[in-house]
Amino acid sequence: MTLIASTVPDGWSQLEESVAVILSECGMTVQHQVRLPLPRGHYDVDVLAEETVEGITYRIICECKNWRTNVPQEKVHAFRTIMQETGANRGYIISRTGFQAGAIAAAQATNIELVTYAQFQELYFTKWFDKRLWAIQHSVGNFNVYYEPLGRPGYHLLQNDEERAVYDAVWNKYCFAGVMLMHFSPYTRLAGNQQPTPLPFDERELEREGYEVPDDIKVATGYREFLHLLENYAQAGLLELRAVNPITREQPADEIIEELDAPMPPQTGR
Repeated sequence: MTLIASTVPDGWSQLEESVAVILSECGMTVQHQVRLPLPRGHYDVDVLAEETVEGITYRIICECKNWRTNVPQEKVHAFRTIMQETGANRGYIISRTGFQAGAIAAAQATNIELVTYAQFQELYFTKWFDKRLWAIQHSVGNFNVYYEPLGRPGYHLLQNDEERAVYDAVWNKYCFAGVMLMHFSPYTRLAGNQQPTPLPFDERELEREGYEVPDDIKVATGYREFLHLLENYAQAGLLELRAVNPITREQPADEIIEELDAPMPPQTGR
């Protein structure tokens, strides 16, 4: 089972928040604890998510049960009524433990799915993973070009050994992030590599080559936690690399465009 997060929510509030975050990171518009009008009153939704696909808006309702006992069938019957009266397209009852046999039977042939928190993560993993990788690709700016085979941007413009040593130190410091991001590139996914790199990440080859890997990255077993750390390291690394790159070090941060880190070589005429 491939899980988004390695931590188990502690309490009903954290369960609801975790479900809301997953759907939000999937690109949906999400509301937490929202009241919906019904023909005879109202219904307080734990998590409401909406997604527009080709002009059609789909509505998802999630009811979170952080109970120590299995959810009974009467909760499913009540939820079926809510689904009908709100016009939701898909409903999830997300349980900490599981469901009674009667609840499972009551949900059959409906637009309601009964899942544990782990099963919910597995259902949305692929959608979440793809969205998350593209978000990181956009957020880390031009960090990746510093670790591509073409060479270190601006390195040939350094004036002396001291400048080169400073550049080398920063480059080596964040090499682990450059290598790891190659394993989590959305372009790799487009090329057909659909299986995510297993966690915790095997950093032994990096360390054999002399590159340090932070302890928090080494022990991260959830993709959300791991990718969050990796994104933060890459963002910090980009700032430090740009500070030692002769092409960018004199440029105000808000004026740097991606092409500036590693401009195309001058074209020669024929």
